[in-house]
Amino acid sequence: MSWLNILSARLNALMRRETVIHDIDEEFRVHVEMETMANLERGMSAADARQTALRSFGNPGSFRDAAYEVRGGGMIESFLQDVRYAARGLVKQKTFTIVAVITLALGIGANTAIFSVVNELLLRPLPYLDAERLVMLWEVTPEGRHQNTTSRANFRGWREQTTSFESMAAFSDQRFNLTGAGEPEEISVQFATPSLLHVLGVQPILGRDMTEADGEKDAPNVALLSNSFWQRRFGGDPQIVGKPILLNGAPFAVIGVLPAGFQWHIKQRSGTGRSAEIWSALDIPPGEGPGSRGRFLSVVARLKPGVSQQQAQADMKTVMARLEQDSPRFNKGYLTEIIPLRDQFVGNVRLALWIILGAVGFVLLIACANVANLMLSRAAAREKEIAVRTALGAGRLRIVRQLLTESFLLATIGGLLGLAIASWGIKALAAISPRDLVYLQHVGLNLSVLAWTMGVSFVTAIIFGLVPALEATRLNLTGALKEGKGAEGQNPRSGRLRSGLVVAEVALALVLLASAGLLIKSFGQLQKINSGFNPDNVLTMVVRVPDAKYKEDLQFVSFFRQASERMRNLPGVTSVGMINYLPLYGGLGSGTGFTVEGRPEPAPGTEPSTNVRVSDAGYFTTMQIPLLRGRTFTDQEMNEVKSVIVINEAMARKHFAGEDPIGKRITVPMSDKPVPTEIIGIVGDVRYDSLVDAPEPTVYFPHPDLTYAFMTFVVRTTGDPLEIAPAVRRELAALDPEQPVSDLRSMNQVMADTLARARFNTLLLALFAALATLLSAVGIFGVMNYSLALRTREIGLRMALGAQNRQVLVMMLNQGLLLTVLGTAIGIAGALALTRLLSSLLFGVSAADPAIFASIVLLLMLVSLIACYLPARRATRIDPMLALRSE
Repeated sequence: MSWLNILSARLNALMRRETVIHDIDEEFRVHVEMETMANLERGMSAADARQTALRSFGNPGSFRDAAYEVRGGGMIESFLQDVRYAARGLVKQKTFTIVAVITLALGIGANTAIFSVVNELLLRPLPYLDAERLVMLWEVTPEGRHQNTTSRANFRGWREQTTSFESMAAFSDQRFNLTGAGEPEEISVQFATPSLLHVLGVQPILGRDMTEADGEKDAPNVALLSNSFWQRRFGGDPQIVGKPILLNGAPFAVIGVLPAGFQWHIKQRSGTGRSAEIWSALDIPPGEGPGSRGRFLSVVARLKPGVSQQQAQADMKTVMARLEQDSPRFNKGYLTEIIPLRDQFVGNVRLALWIILGAVGFVLLIACANVANLMLSRAAAREKEIAVRTALGAGRLRIVRQLLTESFLLATIGGLLGLAIASWGIKALAAISPRDLVYLQHVGLNLSVLAWTMGVSFVTAIIFGLVPALEATRLNLTGALKEGKGAEGQNPRSGRLRSGLVVAEVALALVLLASAGLLIKSFGQLQKINSGFNPDNVLTMVVRVPDAKYKEDLQFVSFFRQASERMRNLPGVTSVGMINYLPLYGGLGSGTGFTVEGRPEPAPGTEPSTNVRVSDAGYFTTMQIPLLRGRTFTDQEMNEVKSVIVINEAMARKHFAGEDPIGKRITVPMSDKPVPTEIIGIVGDVRYDSLVDAPEPTVYFPHPDLTYAFMTFVVRTTGDPLEIAPAVRRELAALDPEQPVSDLRSMNQVMADTLARARFNTLLLALFAALATLLSAVGIFGVMNYSLALRTREIGLRMALGAQNRQVLVMMLNQGLLLTVLGTAIGIAGALALTRLLSSLLFGVSAADPAIFASIVLLLMLVSLIACYLPARRATRIDPMLALRSE
């Protein structure tokens, strides 16, 4: 019989209790009568025959109970009796119940909230077809830069020559202005090969997917809309397919709408730094042509069934070697790397989340230890009750079951309250999470999370309930039934168990505090890094000028110059500058190799390389980047092509060591017809890619020399930079009413986004470490308080014999501090072993930092001292006469 049938039978027996008992009684009567008849046939008298028959079957009540138990009703009925009895007991002990439930709810709620994040980011399948076969393909530069974009020519070689992939798609995020109906706005448009949705296994809900014909040169522009953009901009118009929209002044025909909830954004090397709202076709023309060697494409691919990542990596290595032979000038020294799509999305958050999940597991263990201590204290107070029940015939297993029922009832209530705490906690986690963790915004309470909460509650009940239940039934029956049992009758094993639980709490709390301390110090080190500029009071915004409207380079230059002048004249503005790629914005940049005039032509793949930025002279002033030598750009150089550049200190140090670079000429091939440019100045280093990476060689072109259609303005103000944002928008609208502004934020906000993941990890671990410390302090206080209650007579006797208040105080403090010292010693050993897991998350801090460990030990000792002092102070106020009389 299956467990479902057994459960059904037992529930049926419970619901039809009277009928089932009547059937059992009738069956008993029939058996007795049959046995009586048999006895009569053996020659017994009628009275003896019936009496012998009754004796052979035993007590009718016991028979009835046993038969009812076999039929299933008894087990469930006794369980319900246990639940009712446990509920009455918990209601009577309100303080105990409230403290235990809140402690468990905090532990279970924290576990549920963090598991929901882990489940969403690490365990739940990504919303793509066979997502485990999806990978990202990147290049590794000769200098060792990972996750570098590739070129059209290399993508074509990968697609045509590899044998490990079922399909492959390239894409690039770009900024486009949407005009026409409604307010103008800048949109992130992802240009992708028509195979993108096929690779991801996604189909439009309206219209059609892109086809190969859409990706051919000179094909009409097409647009696929994200569901949210379709709803926001067009009100979910079901007739949108076939209608044109204007992007940068050019018409794009809407061919489809993507499903609701579709998310596709790769932060690394994104040209916009945010999710796309429109997709359009990217052409990959055959052969060599203009732009075929520029590295700006990200690539996603689907592995063939049965092909491992290692096999695909070997395949890519072979293909890249062929491409290097075909084009040594462009591919010498370049390697490839394959990253599973989930790893691409979560990055180094994976390790941090597992560590945080382990941390909340520690918090739950501490909560269990606290509740177990409360249960032990409660069991000691109920010792006489348990002894009486045992004397009346209750078996040990029956009493353990009753006590475990109380534990499960507490855990169930704590679990339900924990779900409410988790629901709030999930919203808080989403609010403080890094913006690039897009899937974290969809975290919620689902069936997987509910199953986890049920499992955690069940295991929790076992952890904090089983040992106290077993300990409570291991008693001296005669001693427990005696009146006036005091501290001298207390089971020393229970005392050791309570002390051991406190030692474990302190050890676990120290591990968490040490981990949090290391992350806090590391975060502080990150904030102290010299970024190379001053982010205070600086407003930033991106402006993208449409090609269809501003067709000539000089028109671009004129627009951005006029916009700068208008902003510079605003009240409260001290300086204005512009740069094509803002420091630390986290997206795609530009870079290339270069040659120095007068030096021998380097061999293919050995030429020096540099990052490339486009700016004006105001950028260095506004960002307070120091000019070290020479000069920056003049007004004339900002209005016409003069073939000059400024370099940073890293460039001078690495490529012009021992010589003066001012006046030297280098050729940086950023156009189809590159020309030599003169170095006119050296400025300080700026960390563009990340705070932790050393500044790389960088050259700055004036805007006329290397014209970009989009630029990022930086505006330094005398006060809060966000307050002048409306005025800036008005000035740009006065210059061009159809010109939108995007990514408007302060430079301090940019810096905060850069540190968002480190802040997220640090904040969570610090929060749970603080909670663990609080619970540990409560545990120490509880044990000391209970110890005081047990030792009241002893302390009274000591004081009656002449012990001073100070001696009693020291005696009680020593008892508590000894537990803390033991827990600290164990915790230090555990922390030294476990904090090594944090090494990859730390910056400028050793995983065994002695200052952090010393500070944590002192903090725990102080918390313990406070927790011990309150009961110890009460001990000094005991009246010896009252204490001795009460016993």
